[in-house]
Amino acid sequence: MREERSDASPMDRTAGVACSAVQAQKAVNQAVQLQKAAQGAGVAQKAAHGSQAAYAVTAAAKGGGTAAGAAAGTALGGPLGTVVGTLATSRTFWKIVAGVFAALFLWMFLIANMIGIILAYLGFADADAFANEAQSAELSNIKVRVESILKKEEYRQEILALVEQARDQELQEIQSDKAANYSDYELTVVDEYESKLKMNTSYYLAILLSEVWDTSDINSFLGYPSDWGDMSTELTSKYDAYFEEAAQAYGVPVALLKAMGMAESGFNQNAVSGAGAIGVMQLMPGTAASLGVNPYNARENIRGGAKYIAKNLEQFKNHSNGLELAIAAYNAGPGNVIKYGYQIPPFKETQNYVKRVLGYITIQERRAGSSEDSDEDLSGPYSQLKEAVSENADRLFSWSVTGEGESDTTKTIYYQLSESGKTEIAKAAYEKLKAEGESVAAETVPAKVKSVEYTLALVLSSRPASGSGYEYKYVTSKSTFELVIKVLKLMSEGLDSLKDSFFSLFSWRDFVTGGGSDSYIGNIDATGDIITYDTVGKGVKKVVYFNQGEEPWRNMPYGTSTIGAAGCGPTSLAIVISTLTGQTVTPQTTCAFSISNGEYVSGVGTAHSFPTNAAKHWGLTCERVGKDKMDYVVQSLKEGKMVVEICEAYTITGGSSGHFIVLTGVTRDGYITIADCASRERTGKVYSVNTIKSYGRDLSAGAFWIIGK
Repeated sequence: MREERSDASPMDRTAGVACSAVQAQKAVNQAVQLQKAAQGAGVAQKAAHGSQAAYAVTAAAKGGGTAAGAAAGTALGGPLGTVVGTLATSRTFWKIVAGVFAALFLWMFLIANMIGIILAYLGFADADAFANEAQSAELSNIKVRVESILKKEEYRQEILALVEQARDQELQEIQSDKAANYSDYELTVVDEYESKLKMNTSYYLAILLSEVWDTSDINSFLGYPSDWGDMSTELTSKYDAYFEEAAQAYGVPVALLKAMGMAESGFNQNAVSGAGAIGVMQLMPGTAASLGVNPYNARENIRGGAKYIAKNLEQFKNHSNGLELAIAAYNAGPGNVIKYGYQIPPFKETQNYVKRVLGYITIQERRAGSSEDSDEDLSGPYSQLKEAVSENADRLFSWSVTGEGESDTTKTIYYQLSESGKTEIAKAAYEKLKAEGESVAAETVPAKVKSVEYTLALVLSSRPASGSGYEYKYVTSKSTFELVIKVLKLMSEGLDSLKDSFFSLFSWRDFVTGGGSDSYIGNIDATGDIITYDTVGKGVKKVVYFNQGEEPWRNMPYGTSTIGAAGCGPTSLAIVISTLTGQTVTPQTTCAFSISNGEYVSGVGTAHSFPTNAAKHWGLTCERVGKDKMDYVVQSLKEGKMVVEICEAYTITGGSSGHFIVLTGVTRDGYITIADCASRERTGKVYSVNTIKSYGRDLSAGAFWIIGK
């Protein structure tokens, strides 16, 4: 690694500034013309995201990325305050600034709208639609990859062993809690590992990976190259283990590190250059100190080099020639790369160094879609999967007490008979004595049995909720812009081909903001935000589910509160309305209706008039009945209607507030299925008719709203 250097004379630099100023003035003239033309069409107003534009202009001016930016940068960065003051009060100076702003606004507008045109062509109505389908495609690709790994029985058994280890830990905690709090109760455990995860392992592991990995991890797992391409090299050295370790620590391709080690020193840790650079990666003493490594230790030397090149890669990643710039910056310093207009500096040594490093590696193009090639070596992806599951298996499960009760039954008591009377004995002793011909008796008597139910729940997120609040963002990255141009060329291959290419070339996060990484609908056995129920008759089979406690709904305002804290009524109606009408009616929409209709009560929640009014507003029928009409409620569910119930405090939630839930149907054994907008765990359970009845409030007008088409 070399120190920063400059081979340009003062005369050269002055001439360069003068030339840049002339070019800048031409650019300004063109920009002013564009600005005038744009004003008539309202372009400036549409593109006026001022703070982002100002930031970009400042960056352009400081970095000298354009002719006008270079002139402005020279003026603002001049050493003499008097010169700066003169320029700042100059009309010409402000014309330059205005021209840069106008040109940048127009450029951002054109790029953003080019992407918008492509996404509209692909059939995406808005950013939510794009994010939903793109995330679904990503999840599907991960699932296919996991399936291909689990086809190898050895891999499958090792992954399941890690999952079962986490499950067993939860079961031990259940046993401990039962012994401490329910020692004389019969125990039932609803184990969602057996009922859900084990039956659809690849799906749930794909969800886990999408939660814990970033884009680079996912791309690597799917077999996509990194942002810099899929690098390989035939170079090897006695320090290969150190190169692997450093590459993993700093997210740098190991092939690149080896190529640099070869170009720098020929893998010679004892090498010292005439300028004082040390070791395999030729670290200058000052640079090594800033990186916190001992350059005389081979392992630390390589880690220091990896850390430094990682910084360079991050700094120049948004440039189409970012890899070359990062390598050049390692040799000549980032300042020189910036100084020469984000190009390889015109130093023969640096230019040869970049060629030499790149000559040692092979970069493969990114391929679209996950691989299903049975001959592919999956040991690498398997190692990634195993590490992720091992480190995050504790995120898979959670347990809670989900029911306790007492039931009537019978039990048999065994006696040994004698002249003095009868003595109670154990069943084994009874059978032994009976076999020996002794006088014994058995008696069946009524008994009470207390039982407690624990649920070992699978707690994972799943697909993005519709209407998650995503927005398209301005894409000002040069490299992304150039990729968009490539996508335009792919349009001739047809819509499906383009869509696949688009999802594999870009991360969906490149084009949207908002939503948040936690804005998911999850813990369900179906795709998207649809929960599938096994109900009888014409009962609802698929329900659109929203959870008030999840983003983006949790922190959205609802009156003086939030949807998460007080929005169970509107969220329950959003579930019913979306399911029965086929429209997308979100909790935010139903909350707005409640507010506008005067049915939000500050400090209390939602008025009981709301379910009827909301149902009718969206064209549905609604009938309110009491707890004495449970047969009618059950029959209505079998006919395909849905029922909203207001539950009493300290019942289904265990809390001190009432709570709205949705009854969705009836199972073959007569149990009721529900959608609880505050709990996916409870949503996955079934309840007896008597339990549902006991939850309902004792209201004269009734605790149930029967809603139908």
